[in-house]
Amino acid sequence: MKILVIHGSMRKGNTYTLTKEIMTLLADKPNVAFTEINIADLNLPFCVSCHLCLLKGEEYCPHYETMRGVVTALAECDGVIMSGTTYMWALNASMKNLLDHLAYGLHRPAFFGKKAMVVTTSAGTHEKGVAKYIKAVLGQWGINGAIIMTRNTKEQKLMSAEKTTIKLERATQRFYQLVASGKPSSPSMKNIAVHNACRAMSLSKFSDSERDTKYWQQSGFFDKAYPEKAGAVKYAIGAVIYVAAKRMTEVIGQVYERRQKS
Repeated sequence: MKILVIHGSMRKGNTYTLTKEIMTLLADKPNVAFTEINIADLNLPFCVSCHLCLLKGEEYCPHYETMRGVVTALAECDGVIMSGTTYMWALNASMKNLLDHLAYGLHRPAFFGKKAMVVTTSAGTHEKGVAKYIKAVLGQWGINGAIIMTRNTKEQKLMSAEKTTIKLERATQRFYQLVASGKPSSPSMKNIAVHNACRAMSLSKFSDSERDTKYWQQSGFFDKAYPEKAGAVKYAIGAVIYVAAKRMTEVIGQVYERRQKS
């Protein structure tokens, strides 16, 4: 079982410590191997929003050589622990910067079947909101049903050590069982909606990204409402969203064509 751990904090503080506690618990499980990536060690420049990864391909990113190892590790792992700190009610900049570099993953999801755990801490508030944000991003990459583990250091002082330990052990056990099961996790309705909207836009003749179009045509699931088990109702809703989004894209494209000719 290959577990990739991405440490998003620039220092080894509360979030790093909590993540290490989780790793210690997982290390006692059979056949668990870790790969760790510290974003602070990558010296990753800020994403410049050049859109080259979206329009031409991720290899055209000016920071591709730095990001290539991260993407390879994501592709090779069975489960990933995304560890990011909550600052000022939001995700810390270094982890957000990494996610910005992977923006094309929403257009070209490629990590279906993998499992995830989201870890974040705060000395103030909104750590749960940050965890939900990271979980939503993972869902658009194809990683559904991430386990969330948050810790508020001020609230922790009001909890007994026993309760703190139980919460940690339960979350870690759920993540381990999720990865060990090998079973797909059902996508949320939001994931279904965004997935089919991107599918429609990419396959439209008015798509402005040749790379997106080629990806969906060659992916093997371009004609499916979702590539994994989602349930009949979600499949049906996804199909409806796809048809509506495809038609809307075509109408907008036709309007643009007429304006260009006039």
